[in-house]
Order: sequence, then C-alpha cells, then structure tokens
Amino acid sequence: MLAEQPAGPPADHGKVAKRRRAITGEGSRFRLGRVPPGRVVSLCPSITETLVAVGGLSRLAAATRFCTRPKGLLWGLPRVGGTKDPDVGRILDLAPDLVFANEEENRREDIEALRAAGVAVDVSFPRRVRDVPADVRRLGRILGTTDQSEPLALQIEREIVDLEASPPRGRFRYAYWIWMEPWMTISGDTYVADLLRLAGGEGVFELETERYPPAMPAEALRRGATVHFFPSEPFAFRERRHAALVEELFGRETRRLFVEGDDYCWHGARTLDGLAAMKRLRQELRF
Repeated sequence: MLAEQPAGPPADHGKVAKRRRAITGEGSRFRLGRVPPGRVVSLCPSITETLVAVGGLSRLAAATRFCTRPKGLLWGLPRVGGTKDPDVGRILDLAPDLVFANEEENRREDIEALRAAGVAVDVSFPRRVRDVPADVRRLGRILGTTDQSEPLALQIEREIVDLEASPPRGRFRYAYWIWMEPWMTISGDTYVADLLRLAGGEGVFELETERYPPAMPAEALRRGATVHFFPSEPFAFRERRHAALVEELFGRETRRLFVEGDDYCWHGARTLDGLAAMKRLRQELRF
C-alpha cells in the first residue's frame, strides 16, 4: 500500500459542515450507502492502525496522543487528547465527518457530547477474535476502500482457520495481569482471553462477572495458574524492572512471560500479530 498523507486542517468550515450533513443527515449517526467521509478522527489506537491498513490515512484529521502506529506514518497528525480524556472542543474545531470510537476504550459521556454537537460517531467493540474480519470489512465499507479491507479480512480469517485446524496438544492455566497496585486481571469475556484460547489457555479468573476484576497473586496461585502474563500495556510491565518482583510473588516454578501488550489486546490489523504471537506461545510452552 502506498503511504498517504494525513488530512490537514479544513480550508472551509462551511463546505465541511455541508459535507457532514450530506453524509449523516440531521442526526449524529453515520449512514452507510452515502458519500464516504472525507475527514475522520480516531479515538482508539487499534482503530487508527486499522484505518491506515484499510486505506484511510489520507482521511485522518486527528487521533489521540496514544495513536502511534503504524510507526512513521502519523508524524504531524493533530492530536486530540487521550482515549479517556479527548478534547471535544478541539475535535469540533477540526470539523470531522465521522469520529471512530471503541465502546470499551472510550467514555460514553465523550461520545454523547460529540453526538449532541451533531458529529457522527461510529462505535465498535470486537469481543472475540472471530469478530475482527467483519469489523475490518465494515471499516472498508464506511471508507469506500473495500479493495484494501477485503484482503486484510481474508488474511485474518485464514490465520484463524490455520490455528483452529491444528488445536494445541495441551492446555495451560494462566492469569493475565493488566495492572499492579492494585493487581487486576481479565475474565473470560475479553478479546485477550479469546485469543489465548487459541494457544490452549484457560484463565483461572475466566468465570468472574467483571471483565477486568481485581485479584491477588496468591489467589491466582491458589486457583492453579502456572503461566502468568505481564503485558507492556495498559500497565507498563518490563522484564528488567519487574522480573525479580514477580518471581518473588509468583514463585520460580511458574512461567512468567513478559509480552507485547499491543499484540495481545489490540484488534483489527494488529490481530495478525496476535495470532502470530499465539503460534509462538504454543511453541514456547511446547503445545
């Protein structure tokens, strides 16, 4: 794919507002089947990466400060705060045709504020790995770039089928830690847990009703977790800083894996990296 340049500030706010009305009508929801959006804002890093992957870089008017991928392609792109604290006023000044958000990553009040101001907001929430190809196709339809979204969706589907066609020879019980002080983990009702199932993982907190419950290391051990994951995000676990601590807490007899959080929790284009990580994990755990 040829690299495109991010969209700059609008030259004529009147023309932008007219185009937005043509796309969304009087409401705040984007309507498929009309003119593709000319200017979009992304409030979620994984969505930003996927928008670029399906040919939407030239449409990006802004993104959050956490949107850093694809590396090297987002230099100079205006920033509109973080995922939990977007600058709604700045977004309105940029006059986007459509804002992309994630139900879990972004706050409802910010989405409602944008919609109340007449801005169309597309909210997605892939909960399972198999949800991702359909979501990639949907983004392509919205942008009018199905020629680029379809090959990506098909590639993800092929990789899923490849993993499922050769199920792991064994299972392992794990805890995936997303935070410390307080310690927090994941339930089975998460994208990460669904991804880890492809490698043979069974979460010891899988049946918790909270998707991201608080938990203690001792409880994970009591429930039989023999593999513990320490991702680089959302908490920045680093082997050089935390290896001694987690060995003391979880014991030398457990497997303590420091992993790239983006590969495990980002969906969309990054799902390919997640699936590749599951293949490597099988080999590392001899499954």
